[in-house]
Amino acid sequence: MPRRYLEIEEQRLAFLVTEWLDYESTRIGFEVAATEIDRTIHLAGLTFDLRLDRIDRLIDGSLLVIDYKTGNVSPKLWELPRPDDVQLPLYAGFALDREDETLGGLVFAKVRAGHFDFAGHVGDPTATLFAGLKGNSTLVRNELTIEQLMGWRERIEQLAKDFLAGRAEVDPRDAPKTCERCGLQTLCRIHESEDVAEAGDEEDAESLEAADE
Repeated sequence: MPRRYLEIEEQRLAFLVTEWLDYESTRIGFEVAATEIDRTIHLAGLTFDLRLDRIDRLIDGSLLVIDYKTGNVSPKLWELPRPDDVQLPLYAGFALDREDETLGGLVFAKVRAGHFDFAGHVGDPTATLFAGLKGNSTLVRNELTIEQLMGWRERIEQLAKDFLAGRAEVDPRDAPKTCERCGLQTLCRIHESEDVAEAGDEEDAESLEAADE
């Protein structure tokens, strides 16, 4: 790269990191417990080599799993029953060191010029993350629950089992919108499934008509 380009990029990154540190300086007291943590986990017969961006220890002793993002991401990606993205739920549910550690939350650290925040689920965000959070904050409105953690664990384990079993049902998560954005129509069997379903409906209708007669 040209030297001038690298100089400008260095200035941009320094400014970005400084702004992020200013944002984090307003947090309730915490400790960065570890960064760039390598973990190998075994799940339902599969082995995963993971690298967690960062884990903080919050003021109540619980752990906060953090993943840095520079794009526009949302914890809605984790919503059950069919999450679009299970990266952080996988980290939070299976990659912590000890079973007796308490998970305080899992969040995206959104590092974008002019827009810095945490997005995710935290058990008690006003007591462990930011004291000044208002009631309409998404962190306050979407606190981490035991039910969420159990649901994510069950879903991730089932995904691993389905993968090993070779299960690949034709069942788009958000049809027909999913199909409109897909570029693999020539390989997909969803239209075959629709034809079978329509044929079954027609047979059922004919059977009912015959029964009525």
